[in-house]
Formats: sequence, C-alpha cells, structure tokens
Amino acid sequence: MNTQLRILFLGLIVASLLTLAACANESANNDQPVTTRSSSSGNMTTTAPPAKDAEQRGQALVRLIHAAPGVAALDGFANDSKVFTDVTYTNITAYREVPGAAQTFRLRFAGQDSAQPLAEDEESFTKGRHYTVLAVPSSATAIITRDGGQRVDLVFVDDQLAAPSSGKVRLRVIHGSPDLGDIDIYAPGRAEAIAQAVSFGSATKYVDTDPTSSALEVRRKGENITTLSVPSTNYQAGKLYTIIVVGQTKGTSKLESVVVTDEFGAASTTASPTTATTPSMTQTPSATETPGTMQTPATTSTPKAEPATSQTP
Repeated sequence: MNTQLRILFLGLIVASLLTLAACANESANNDQPVTTRSSSSGNMTTTAPPAKDAEQRGQALVRLIHAAPGVAALDGFANDSKVFTDVTYTNITAYREVPGAAQTFRLRFAGQDSAQPLAEDEESFTKGRHYTVLAVPSSATAIITRDGGQRVDLVFVDDQLAAPSSGKVRLRVIHGSPDLGDIDIYAPGRAEAIAQAVSFGSATKYVDTDPTSSALEVRRKGENITTLSVPSTNYQAGKLYTIIVVGQTKGTSKLESVVVTDEFGAASTTASPTTATTPSMTQTPSATETPGTMQTPATTSTPKAEPATSQTP
C-alpha cells in the first residue's frame, strides 16, 4: 500500500470512529425527553418526547428558528403537512415529529397555505434524531417583507444532542447575520476563543467548556474589538446551549443574539409535539456549513439558492 492510500485509509478509519462515537453519545440519552427554553420567548419551556420513542414511531424531531430580520411570520411544511405555524422573528419552535425520511421542507408566509413557497429544499431526516432548521436571509440585502420577493435560505442542522462531560456545559454557535462577516466567540478574560471563524449560515459543533455566567463576546474574525455582547447567562453544568447571532450591523435590524438552552429530562411546563404525517472550553471548533444543506457540523458543502418569490398576505 503506497503512502497516499495509507493516509486515505487511516483518514476513513478516523472519520468512522468519530461518527460512531457521536452516535454512541447521542444514543446514551435517547430514552430521555429534551426540555428547551429560549431567551427570545421569556424562557418558556417546551418538552420533546424521548428520541427512542420517536424512533419507534418512525419519526424524527425537528424545530424551526426564524432568523430572517424584517420578515413576516412564517409557517413551515414537511411535504404537504403544516408542521410549524406563525413563527415570528427570533422565535424557536418546540421540536415536532416529522416522518424520518426524505422530506420537501417549505416556508410560506403565515396563513398562505397554497402560496408558492418562499423557500423549499429536500432533506432526509433520520428517525430518532434531532434537527434544527433555520430561515435566514440569503444575503445582506435579501431582507424579506410582506411586499418583498427577496430570497431566503434554509439551513438544516443535525443537532447531535448528547449530555456534556461531568461538570461541563456544552456550547455551540450558529451564525445568522448576513453582513457581519466571519466571527470569533470569546469568554471575557480568556485568550483562547470558544469558537473561531464561524461563517454566515453555519453552525459549529458542540464543545464542552466550564460553566460561567459571563457575557460572551462576539468579535469579527481576528479582531480584538467586541462587536456584540451576548447578555449574561447562567451557563449551568449538564446543559446544552446554542448561541444564535442574528440581525445586521447596518439598517433597521439590530445585531442581537438568542440563547437556546436544551437539557435532558422533563420540565413542569411541556408542549406536546405535533406529528406531521406524510401525505401523500476544550477545543475550538470551526464552522463549515452553508445555507441549503444538511449540517452535520464540520463538513463543507455548497449553498443552494431558492427562487425569489413575492407574496402578499
């Protein structure tokens, strides 16, 4: 075996082992419900059923985040079934059950069930797994309004939910600001970034880090100036956090962040998932995903633009 083949073979082995490890970590918690709260919803809680139960029903668990500033409320469809209703800017839905199969995912303005979709893309959802779908503007100028006709992209993220190591929090970043450029995330007083070179429309892997209550700092890649301070949050051991950067640096839409907290176990306030039927700071991650593609973080892919559509509700 020559050197190049040996390197390729070893690379495939390492990739396979990492994939198996990720699946094993996720399956370790698949018999527990997932409770979610968001800073944009007043920390109201929703609870998704255990992934194991969803898998037995042949379902995946999917949620939608509205990250397109200036847009009217959206409805989300899996094939022809409405799964998400009246989702407003910066809000995140509860996980909903969607058939674990290839689905054509569509976005329409709320109440416009028969209108041409603002965006659509076919993705394959695996039963028993968690996914986050984001609606993002396709560029710095593509801000959707009711009289718009601009483009919006869908970003699909395979959440790979797994509990952090003992005494740690698990944290990731999703970049949804089209004119901010690549970003780094820092904790105050730390020289090493929590996440580096996160590009628009991308999500980092979860990484384990120490609990903190500091206001994390968002900086443009390679700069020392804080562009956005994530409001102080009590990042508690045992929980998973997603920091979503949304809005713009220019125009009427302010640059802001949304913090989503997930944890294994039920909360006192729950939201029953809706089933969609098929009608017929231990490491520094880099983000490598782009709109219009399923994100298993850290795999590069190419964006797919959706057709521009003008809608008048």
